[in-house]
Amino acid sequence: MTALRPDMTTNALRPRMHLTPPAGWMNDPHGVFHIDGRYHLFFQHVPDSLVHATGCHWGHATSPDLLHWEVEPIALSPDGEDGEDVGVWSGCAVIDDQGEPRLFYTSVGPPDVHRGSIRTARPSDAGLATWAKGPVIAEPPGWDVAVFRDPVVFRDGPVWRMLVGQGDTRGVAGVATYRSGDLETWHHDGLLVSRSFGEEPFTGTAWECPQLVRRTDGLDADVLVFSVWSGDPHHVSASAGTYTEGRFIPGAWQQVTLAGSHYAPTHFTDVDGRPCLLFWVRGVGEPGVWAGAISVPYVVSVEAGAVRLTPHPAVAAARRDPVGSEPGTALDIEWSPRSGSRLSLLGPDGLARAELTMSDGVLRVRTAAGGTDVVVDHHGPSLRIVADAQVLEVVADGGLVGLPLTDVDGGLVPATDDPGELSWWHLT
Repeated sequence: MTALRPDMTTNALRPRMHLTPPAGWMNDPHGVFHIDGRYHLFFQHVPDSLVHATGCHWGHATSPDLLHWEVEPIALSPDGEDGEDVGVWSGCAVIDDQGEPRLFYTSVGPPDVHRGSIRTARPSDAGLATWAKGPVIAEPPGWDVAVFRDPVVFRDGPVWRMLVGQGDTRGVAGVATYRSGDLETWHHDGLLVSRSFGEEPFTGTAWECPQLVRRTDGLDADVLVFSVWSGDPHHVSASAGTYTEGRFIPGAWQQVTLAGSHYAPTHFTDVDGRPCLLFWVRGVGEPGVWAGAISVPYVVSVEAGAVRLTPHPAVAAARRDPVGSEPGTALDIEWSPRSGSRLSLLGPDGLARAELTMSDGVLRVRTAAGGTDVVVDHHGPSLRIVADAQVLEVVADGGLVGLPLTDVDGGLVPATDDPGELSWWHLT
């Protein structure tokens, strides 16, 4: 257990547009829904530790716009070592046929936390502050299933469908599918899709947080998004294909996130019908206070068979024009680079906290935090960059790049050799 020192919280290290825990550990976002004018978001949370622990809770936050979040009381907590839930792990929320939200979550405990059970919860009050746990509704479908967790539930014509990430003892990753007529009784219905860890490109030995973004959301294809796990989290992968009655025929497999930051996305539809994703942002935090953040929201699209992400319009709606070259702690940047162009994010001392260089359709991202440069393909006319305190998100054609920034006290100013390539705003 890592001791927390919440009295040391500083504005310089805490992002404004990215949800962070007041104290303790945060990982996967999940269970996003909109009701009574506000979005509800749940997240994996260990309040008294700065590292992941089996005894995860469901943290809860609400927002009018997916950017400005208010942390609510914890929604679900473990029962303790002698209870049924040693840990309350990731899942989803759904609005049932009576208009009431229900939570579906992964219940974990000994002897193997990787083989979870799926349980439900219902609200205990009109304000959705407290939730009552329900029964177990699904178990791993066989003893050869080594990993089983992270349910997502949706209406599929006349039935409800539940997808659960899994991996078997042979290293075959996939998604189990279940069906129900009433959200109470569930029947195993085989595999949505599966893939061996030995195939290229690499997609791991198990899939976490599977998300199905359907063409009914206005896309040109159905999109399966999942987190690649192989003993440890890796990255997010996706495929644009075809979904029909519990089966998914994939197209090309692609890596959606790079640099070991964005992971464990959750899918939801915003109030205007856009298909969206939120990610867990790894590798950021404040020593002794908090760890982990939730990304800005992204809209999902499909272009020529490839999955694309675009920052949600809520980000642009929060823009404020800078006064001269006024530094900002939260920036939204649009850059239209030529080959050979460079963009720097400068601190008050004039030194670069991050540098992006473009050369013949290849973008290289480097930060003063060190580590390996991130290289990603980009052929579009412009790039979108969000810098919010220590969180840097770069949206390229070849994937979403997330890196930590250091020495952000005093704010940042973007600069290029050709100012005509650059537009930027503060985010408020």
